[in-house]
Amino acid sequence: MDSATAVRLLAEQNSPLKQLAGFQKHHRVPTTASAGDQRFICDLAEPQIDADLQTTFSALRKSYGLKRKEISVDGPADGGGVITTPFFNYEIQICQNEDEPSKVIWTRAITEMSEPARVFAGPFEEIFGKQFSVLEILTEEPLELEAIVDHIEDLEVETVKIDYDKDLTWCELEVQNSLTSVWLSDQSIRVVSHREITPQELLEAFLDIHHRFIETLNLSGIPFLNSSN
Repeated sequence: MDSATAVRLLAEQNSPLKQLAGFQKHHRVPTTASAGDQRFICDLAEPQIDADLQTTFSALRKSYGLKRKEISVDGPADGGGVITTPFFNYEIQICQNEDEPSKVIWTRAITEMSEPARVFAGPFEEIFGKQFSVLEILTEEPLELEAIVDHIEDLEVETVKIDYDKDLTWCELEVQNSLTSVWLSDQSIRVVSHREITPQELLEAFLDIHHRFIETLNLSGIPFLNSSN
């Protein structure tokens, strides 16, 4: 039985490297992706990362009423930073887009959710808005993709489409009129929204898909998911 081990929210943004605040006219836009290029990007992005951490730190501290001892910031360093709270961590990271070296990928994540009610309710949306479009569930063992695909295909539900590669290393599930799709790979499930969405809506979309199609995933590793189903 596959077991869920962690849940996180993700937001990814792809943008031109030239838009980084530290980029100057005399700077060269990389045409390759190397360790040196990544260091260059980290240096250019450091002021933006620092500003993001400061703004988010202030918002979290005030909205959740946190004391100095309850919130800490690491970074900016190596193109990223982390804010640690008693309820969850906020992470920001920048890296070069290896497929398009002239662009960068900003990733923001909510991890280590020890008190999910602080994410799926409360002031969370006031701080972060609807920027997180992906709910990712990590699994301890490889997912039983064959069993999942066979189960969905045997249901023969006209409103459900499933796609997968020839080696079944991934599959994608789409339900008609749903604003989310579900991507399953070796050790993760991603619920991806095609519009702005709240964390609670992402969670509900996953729980619906889990209940209807992928009950082979054991949620006991994530108590709040198990109790929510």
